[in-house]
Amino acid sequence: MTQPPMLKRNTQDVEARKRSRYLLIAATLGVFFFSMLPFSQYVLYPLRLFVTFVHESGHAMAGTITGGIVQGINISPNGSGVTLIRASLPAQWIIDPAGYLWAALFGALLLQAGRFRGVGMGKVVLTFMSIYVLAVTIIWCHNPFISGYFTPLAGVSISAILFLLAKFGSKGVTEFLAMFLAVQCSLNALNDLATLVVITNQHMGDNDAVNMAHATGIPAIAWAIIWVAMALTMLFISFRSYWKATSVKQTASAQVG
Repeated sequence: MTQPPMLKRNTQDVEARKRSRYLLIAATLGVFFFSMLPFSQYVLYPLRLFVTFVHESGHAMAGTITGGIVQGINISPNGSGVTLIRASLPAQWIIDPAGYLWAALFGALLLQAGRFRGVGMGKVVLTFMSIYVLAVTIIWCHNPFISGYFTPLAGVSISAILFLLAKFGSKGVTEFLAMFLAVQCSLNALNDLATLVVITNQHMGDNDAVNMAHATGIPAIAWAIIWVAMALTMLFISFRSYWKATSVKQTASAQVG
């Protein structure tokens, strides 16, 4: 017996919501599984560089928005990065935290893309990420005296890898990879902030929190903790929103109504 169109659509929506939740759970488990593997840092090395590109681009965008002059971005082979910006002192209040907070927000936004079911989400997200890294490379990593040669090479390579995955990966594979990258990007942002708290508390050289302390007079460790709280809040809201949007109970309530 053929199902009525409305019931069929509701059934399909329930399955899509379940699949979205399974995808998030599988991607999260995958992230933790890979992190425990020997030499996982080498397997996930391109992703480490990707998160650094996102972090440094946050500084660059904040510098541009506040009227500063972005001289360039340099990404080191060890995964660290620096963005050189000529800006006024008040602008530093926005520029200094922008890297960490933009990386956390970027991960949160990538996660939200998983809520859009049936539109080739995986391919769209991977393509967007490819274009994003390439744009950052072209705009801010073209000066060899600042960016060196590793930075543009890494940017073009990461962009090409993401594009090829989006182009030739199957729907299921690209959806999983997109969610995997969203979770990994979110966790890397938190890990970077946790590292910032440690090195700031131990007074291990200059960093964004120290620069912020010089600009405001507020202790660096206070800024590091504030940024951690802000990042956790953004990611919590994103995960909660995702989980609520993929709730099967909502569809069940709609059917009863």
